[in-house]
Amino acid sequence: MSQHFKFTRVKRMFGSRTLASVGMLAGVVALTGCKLDSNTAPTGPQGIIQFVNAAPRYNSVDLDVDSLSVAPGELYGNGSTVPVAAQSTPRKFVVNITNDTTILASAPVLVSDQSVYTVILTQHPVGAGLMVLPDTVTAPTGNQARVRVINASPSAGSVDVYVTTTDSTLVNPIATNVPLEGISPYVTVPSGAGRVRVTTTGTKTVLLDVDATSLTAGQVRTVLMIDSPGGGLPVTWLAIPDLN
Repeated sequence: MSQHFKFTRVKRMFGSRTLASVGMLAGVVALTGCKLDSNTAPTGPQGIIQFVNAAPRYNSVDLDVDSLSVAPGELYGNGSTVPVAAQSTPRKFVVNITNDTTILASAPVLVSDQSVYTVILTQHPVGAGLMVLPDTVTAPTGNQARVRVINASPSAGSVDVYVTTTDSTLVNPIATNVPLEGISPYVTVPSGAGRVRVTTTGTKTVLLDVDATSLTAGQVRTVLMIDSPGGGLPVTWLAIPDLN
């Protein structure tokens, strides 16, 4: 049996967002420590930042924006949603080890009003990277949902991604040879009938099996595949709310 999303529905702009679930391989109970805290969506000239620590080497990190602490003490496998003031020039996003001035990664981000960005700290063989993903996806029509996968697991290697209905058949992957920091395309699935599986590239060896049947019409979600706590396999995952 694969793990369920168990998402909390949230409004895109004027409500809150909650990254509410993680899972592990089939048959393993869901973890409880990996989640995004829920904060009020932006009011006035602000954007929402969904920050996730997906680098197992770094147990606790701080996110600063223009030297202002916005997400301190973010533990591995956890994340926070924070409002950040918009401005017409890029803001400097910097991630440090908690209680250390060592900069792990940084990036300029042009935060526009009423926008949403997912910012993911990833682990490289040496040091770390920072993925900055603007949320521009549109809602699917009819009784449909949409899902994609981001590979943020340094231990998984390159992977193939299958998005199907709930049957067990693995035939045509929607993305192949997806590397660390690689992103599959969004795929539309009937609400209440989705399943996401990730395999080692070129094989049918399942690394991750996610039951997406709890997705409802109009929802869009990202499955963020990460290492186990402390690093290594088996992989686990976070569900990032992209829309609705």
